[in-house]
Amino acid sequence: MRWLVVILICAVNIVLAENGTSPDAVLEPFDYYSMPALSELDDFDLCLRKPNSVYCIVDFELLEDDTPLYQFIKNFSSFSYKNYKHTKLHRGVCGSEHCGLNHTHVNVSDATANTLKECFNRTIHQGYGLQVDSLSVRYCKTQNDHIPVDALDYIIGALLLLLLFVNLGCSAYYFLWPPERGEGNRFMLAFSVQKNWKALKHGGSAEGGIFKCFQAMRFYTMVMILGLHSMIFIGYGYTENPEFIEKSYEDFFKSLLFNARVIVQIFFVMGGFLMAYKMMVYAETHQFSLKTVPMAIVNRWFRLMPAVLVVMGLAMTWVPHLGSGPMWDAVVKRERDICRQNWWQLVILMPNLFPFEHLCLPQAWYLGTDTQLFFITLIVLLIIWKWPKTGVPILSSVMVISLLIPFLQSYFMNLLPIRVSIFPESIRDIFGYNDTFYHAYVSAQGNWAGYHLGVLTAWFYHRAQTKKWDLGESLLLKLMFVISIPVAFGTVLMGWDLHDREASAFESAVFNTLNQNFFALAICVFIIGYFYKCNRVYVNSVEWGPLQPLGRMSYCAMLLHATVLRTYGGQMRRSFYATDYTAIMLFAGIVCTTYLWSLPLYLFVEAPACQVQKILFGPKRQQREKEQENGNSACVKPGLSSVSVSTVSTHI
Repeated sequence: MRWLVVILICAVNIVLAENGTSPDAVLEPFDYYSMPALSELDDFDLCLRKPNSVYCIVDFELLEDDTPLYQFIKNFSSFSYKNYKHTKLHRGVCGSEHCGLNHTHVNVSDATANTLKECFNRTIHQGYGLQVDSLSVRYCKTQNDHIPVDALDYIIGALLLLLLFVNLGCSAYYFLWPPERGEGNRFMLAFSVQKNWKALKHGGSAEGGIFKCFQAMRFYTMVMILGLHSMIFIGYGYTENPEFIEKSYEDFFKSLLFNARVIVQIFFVMGGFLMAYKMMVYAETHQFSLKTVPMAIVNRWFRLMPAVLVVMGLAMTWVPHLGSGPMWDAVVKRERDICRQNWWQLVILMPNLFPFEHLCLPQAWYLGTDTQLFFITLIVLLIIWKWPKTGVPILSSVMVISLLIPFLQSYFMNLLPIRVSIFPESIRDIFGYNDTFYHAYVSAQGNWAGYHLGVLTAWFYHRAQTKKWDLGESLLLKLMFVISIPVAFGTVLMGWDLHDREASAFESAVFNTLNQNFFALAICVFIIGYFYKCNRVYVNSVEWGPLQPLGRMSYCAMLLHATVLRTYGGQMRRSFYATDYTAIMLFAGIVCTTYLWSLPLYLFVEAPACQVQKILFGPKRQQREKEQENGNSACVKPGLSSVSVSTVSTHI
């Protein structure tokens, strides 16, 4: 028996020798760490401590060949739904120290690219036996490199200082000479920090206010969005261990974050509900005509734009002067340049209609989508008001159409499931050139069904009030209210295996049509159950006092959080090593910092703008006093943004 084993071993060795292959070669002992690092950053400050130093950010592609290592890298990268493209590497290099660059190479040219290509070709070949195919230089930095202050910086700075002095002046005036109740200049009161602070703490939170739950829902939603964006930050940046992101798609809890994008449907449901509900209340006692439409749009623009203009103005002027770092130009200066070029896309509230990779404040895509759905719903409700008997057929038809459009779009455009569209390389490209993200996620048609479900919920609730249905005692509603949150979480789990396989066009179309709308439907059930107080635990979770002011600041948080992430990432000197702990600490730090900066934006810009808008477009004095008695005087916005509740009933 022993001789038989020896003979078999010898035969195997002879066969391998004849084919020029060793047993080690057959095993191909490559693993994740056999590949070149996906991204690396040389120490930025250590490099630029010398006057003639040059620091460059470059991306390069590996030359395709038949070597076993390259084939391993190519095969690993082919699983693009959850792995980075490891044939494309990213470096921040001290070019003056490692590649012989000098100040003549600072203005990026072919000579700079060729010198760096030769440098990396040498190091990559020595370390891995691979070669560089092509190399692009994003930019090079020197010790004295900085962004000069220009005329626009001074103009925006002067306007912001003027706004600050107006707030401080009005606050000081009413501190020294406090007005009696109902007296005082309304415009000056609008800029009183004391009054706005009081409104932040107490406005709209009176017992019995039916919209009280929306503030808590806005805060919860914004926190979950910050969790998703914190993971995106890790995926985009120069992370020392990119396998943290790649393995996250297989981790149960982290994978939930990558489908947490469905939670934005909460904003659309609330927007559709409040807009439609206030329309129905208004139509009971007022004439509603086509003339209302332009007034509603103008009203909405004045409501949204002040905070947008301030954040956009800071992003294109003074924020880029606040720091430096290897990635500062890539994330902070880049936004400055884009905002100076494409600011008008945001001013007309249509940012989602333009390429996502060139948007100023890309997080504000929601404003464009919500505005378009607001306008469509306004027309639909106008038709229903003109011909009341068409209400049910029209609302039902719109529901069918809003589901059919994303299905057909996904099927015929062969879009990916939306969950899969958040894959590593797409994150690194900031979702640019991603058709699924653009057409199915940020588009109006992709979110129409969720918004319209909010409209249907408003129609149902208004009808229940009119018919005096006592739904609070309904066992069916109580049961549906209790299971609404588990169902919502269940929709986040849908498609958990899609990162491991390729879905058919039909499956993708079904997923993109139903996934986020099941979530939206669960939220609609939750809202109705809340109105009828069907479960004290759920009700208390959205009526807790501290959540009310945090919810009011969520619009400011939405506008600011990306700037917080960009400045943090842009100033990082070395690669970020990601662990569960550092990810949690990053998330906690981003939430706290974002809401900390949202407070002055709310007190000095958002709240005064709300009050001025109410003065210009809002109800008469008698109606305002009645609203104050009912606890509805604060600016409560549908979703994250829209006209205030107090003004909807007057001008919409």
